[in-house]
Amino acid sequence: MTIRSTGENAYFAASNSVHGFCSYYEELFGAARIKHVYAVKGGPGTGKSRFLRDVADRARGEGWTCEYIYCSSDPDSLDGIILSHAQKNCIALLDATAPHVFEPTCPGAREELLDLGAFWDAARLGAHVEEIERLNLQKKEAYRRAYRYLAGLGEMSANVDSLVAPFVKRNKIVSLAQKLLQDVPDEAEYAPSPALIHSIGMRGEVGFDTYFCEARRLYVVEDCRGVAQYLMAALGEEIQKKRLAVRISHDPVEPHKIDGFFLCKSGIAVAVCRPDTCEFPRKKINARCLLDTWAMKNVRGEINYAIRMCRAMRGGAIDCLEKVRELHFRLEEIYSSAMDFEAKEVFTQKFCDKIFI
Repeated sequence: MTIRSTGENAYFAASNSVHGFCSYYEELFGAARIKHVYAVKGGPGTGKSRFLRDVADRARGEGWTCEYIYCSSDPDSLDGIILSHAQKNCIALLDATAPHVFEPTCPGAREELLDLGAFWDAARLGAHVEEIERLNLQKKEAYRRAYRYLAGLGEMSANVDSLVAPFVKRNKIVSLAQKLLQDVPDEAEYAPSPALIHSIGMRGEVGFDTYFCEARRLYVVEDCRGVAQYLMAALGEEIQKKRLAVRISHDPVEPHKIDGFFLCKSGIAVAVCRPDTCEFPRKKINARCLLDTWAMKNVRGEINYAIRMCRAMRGGAIDCLEKVRELHFRLEEIYSSAMDFEAKEVFTQKFCDKIFI
């Protein structure tokens, strides 16, 4: 896992998972706080991420705050931004191309389409149609292989979970979850928002330090044979009971599990990760104490074997996603060569003037 420090309020809103592509776009961009959504269309290499970055930079210069949603497959690229201002309505822009297709519910009234394909030379692209079709097919097949590996990882992880479950100290977990949140006052309304801090994609396993650097109090959970999921589930129940506003980081590969919480008002963060990947002041929770490891001795060998299989499946998926990267970047080269980026920059300037003046 590579942890990145962006200095931004950065997270993911989708993931490559055991179930295929898993998106939280509808939940995130359909939130009541967002009054207007701009859905950006265009092929690979047409400058969608650059457009989002330029709009975000302009917004910050005009006094807006920005949330940066990065692509789970290519964490070097933006998939969306959410812009907030104390005196103006919250707006969002997002990449609305596959696989995270965004369908407007109130087109024109709440959502607008922005087509960067207006700035490509269709004739130049037509000269590469056979190569584009071939690359898209190869990319689709590489994704398919990656998802097979991830599905296998899910099956092996389920074996680990079923073997470990009888030895989980559930009462101790509930007590620990209550203790961690005992000084957090109840709030008016439970307000969960997806904000994933880990991904698995073309750059391998990547995480953001957003929860770490924003936390006023940080707990890092060092997992042991998957038992951390029970602590995070217990924390989730406590958070819901207390009606807290919270950002939730779903495990990118197994979305039914949680690997992070950030309590918006108290600034408490809890994240499942290796302690050596976090350089911020934190309190460490070793999940081993939540297991009866001595009683597990008769199944320890089978558990360790399943864990090794999980690692192998994860590695296979990452290898396939690296192949996706090669194909994707070749597609970007083709589309970029057919783009009129000067005209696109003029469009960006006019769009920003419309929004921020």
